[in-house]
Amino acid sequence: MKLFQRYGNSENDRRCTVLHAVKYTAVFVITLIVLWLMLTASALIPNDAIRSNYEKSVYYYSDKDAFEFTSGKKLSAIADNYADAIWLNVAWNMGEGNPVISSVRTSYHNGGEFGVNSGLYFTVINGAQPNTEYNRYWHGTAMLIRVLHLFTDVSGIKIIGFAVFIAFLVFSVLIIAKKHHDIALILVLSAAAVQIWNIRLSIEYQPSFLIAFMLIPLYVTFERKGDGYVKILSIISGVSVAFFDFLTTETVTVLLPLAVVLAVRAKEKRLGAPKDAFELTIKCGILWLAAYTGAFLIKWAAASCVAGTNVFEAAAQSAAVHLIGGNTAGIDINNRPKSFISCIFANLTVLFGGTERVQYVRVAAGCVICFAVIFSVWYLFHKKQENGNITLLLGILGAVVFVRFLVLSNHSYVHEFFVYRALITPIFSLLTSVWLSVRGGEKRRRQ
Repeated sequence: MKLFQRYGNSENDRRCTVLHAVKYTAVFVITLIVLWLMLTASALIPNDAIRSNYEKSVYYYSDKDAFEFTSGKKLSAIADNYADAIWLNVAWNMGEGNPVISSVRTSYHNGGEFGVNSGLYFTVINGAQPNTEYNRYWHGTAMLIRVLHLFTDVSGIKIIGFAVFIAFLVFSVLIIAKKHHDIALILVLSAAAVQIWNIRLSIEYQPSFLIAFMLIPLYVTFERKGDGYVKILSIISGVSVAFFDFLTTETVTVLLPLAVVLAVRAKEKRLGAPKDAFELTIKCGILWLAAYTGAFLIKWAAASCVAGTNVFEAAAQSAAVHLIGGNTAGIDINNRPKSFISCIFANLTVLFGGTERVQYVRVAAGCVICFAVIFSVWYLFHKKQENGNITLLLGILGAVVFVRFLVLSNHSYVHEFFVYRALITPIFSLLTSVWLSVRGGEKRRRQ
């Protein structure tokens, strides 16, 4: 039975809808349970077994700034030691006490006036107890941190994470390039445009891209078997990024794979009617969002039961800071958005090599140069597209990233130095749309 197939009578329609709901719910539940069991299993590793490498990690951060510039003053090359120190702190505390409880109720020592790097030292070296609840995230990456500390310290973990990402990227390129060398090349160029190599600087930057490029080969392979597989993969994507990510570039895990699928289908003239292609895109987005949100709701509910406090309230307070027009009392006055669209300019500033929060001249020059080149290519070589709706569909996917920037405007502005990498999707969408509209975009039919 094909998912979302249309039937001739209302009884079959209702039955099909129920079957879809059951199937999608089962995928969601199974994915989350498997990930949670893996996280719980990692908490069973004795802290004594990872202490030696953990102490190396502690001293690695002893002389590091919370936010460390690694290439002059370029914002795109900042290492977020602040987030990584918290992650290591949380991961260590998961090894204390009941693993089932510690995998749900997460906390760390904030270091007080000395900062989170010192908090990590107090925790691992001095045995200090956690003083800060941090239950709004699943902290799934703590599982990998604990396991990998059996073999190496935080420096090695970042290298391993980046090496695995490169392997996924190469595999994605090889899978796509079997039929479409051009789409594969555009994917690589898009990754280069957001300086993807800088995700090696922090553990925090890696999960969403690892998930995205792990899923791209699956999307490209299974989309040929039917739309149902694309929808299921979107659910898995939503659960996974909610479980592993720290609210960085979460949209890349669904938007980029979908953009690749649509590009491949357009080139092979399998995109179908505009209504069907648009419907698939919307449904995948809804399923991803439902899975993403559902994973967080379950985390908050479970943590509330275990901690005996209302985690939903703490999550709501955090959202009040992140959202547009939210409470900015917790944000330094120098880091607050100046206007509704400040987050857009901030992220574009980083994309174009910015060294300050917002550089309007740099953004204007970068946009003018890029669009001048792109428009020139389109004007000189464009041809009539048989799948003209691909431009609209890819445009929608790319626009979602900017909508996300605006909805979480405070977050997108303050954390521009890593959030900007979500622009890989609109960049891929724009380059693909232009390529498919020029003479080289598709093989010409012989006259």
